[in-house]
Amino acid sequence: MTQRSMPVLEGVTHEYVQAGDVKIHVAVAGPQEGRPVVLLHGWPENWWMWHKVIPALADAGYRVHAVDLRGAGWSEVAPAGYEKEQFSSDVLAAADALGLESFDLVGHDWGGWTAQLVALKAPSRIKRLAILNIPPVWQEPGRVARHAHKLAYQLVVGAPVVGPLSHLSPTLWWFIRRSGMPKESVDFFRGCFRDRDRRVAGSKIYRSMVGREFARLARGPYDDQKLAMPVRVLFGLDDVAVHPSLLDGFKDHADDLNITEVPNCGHFIVDEQPELVVKWLTEVLAEPAPKG
Repeated sequence: MTQRSMPVLEGVTHEYVQAGDVKIHVAVAGPQEGRPVVLLHGWPENWWMWHKVIPALADAGYRVHAVDLRGAGWSEVAPAGYEKEQFSSDVLAAADALGLESFDLVGHDWGGWTAQLVALKAPSRIKRLAILNIPPVWQEPGRVARHAHKLAYQLVVGAPVVGPLSHLSPTLWWFIRRSGMPKESVDFFRGCFRDRDRRVAGSKIYRSMVGREFARLARGPYDDQKLAMPVRVLFGLDDVAVHPSLLDGFKDHADDLNITEVPNCGHFIVDEQPELVVKWLTEVLAEPAPKG
């Protein structure tokens, strides 16, 4: 596997922690005594998607931990374990290794899905949950079926052989660009997939979802669970993959919920409108501490 140079961001240090069977990379910034905030990226990105958010949060006094999920960025590529339940276990194990007893949790795309699972597994550890452009883990199958055409790309990205190759395809990156990712971000993240092992890992995220996780999700494994902490959702309405109606699943499973919809913004909201994200996230984190 080719070792890529770590991009430099002033004030950021890098830690590598053992989380079960994988070594996880975490970019860390902000004062040591600051309130911990954990950031989780989605596909096809890594910790660098937060590079315009991290300095603002660190300057505001937070101790920021931007995690590379297994197989992504500078974390270890494992042969298996790309189920989102495993991602959530990785995050909690990494938090343990970092000494984070409780923290605010922020996630975009699959990072947002993973963040929900972390919050369900360890509700006492998550003080606030901030989700960007991903639906809840609670979905009514009929509603998903009505918008299934938006998810067709997952069949390609998750396919053996074709899936890893698709990570270099101009067509895929055109689709991602159309989804709101600026060209400079496209160029950076596409470059991260020059390594074949990273392409295979990216493909396994979708192969696992399409092949196994969707079927399990249809059985409603989380139907009797609720998110116990304040939940804040930011959603770019021009998302080409996620229909806004899919957010409805949050309503019966989070008592303290606020959804902010952003017109004229696509799926990659952090890349497309970082200033808006910083403002929103700063306000969310400044909300009064939840009781308990």
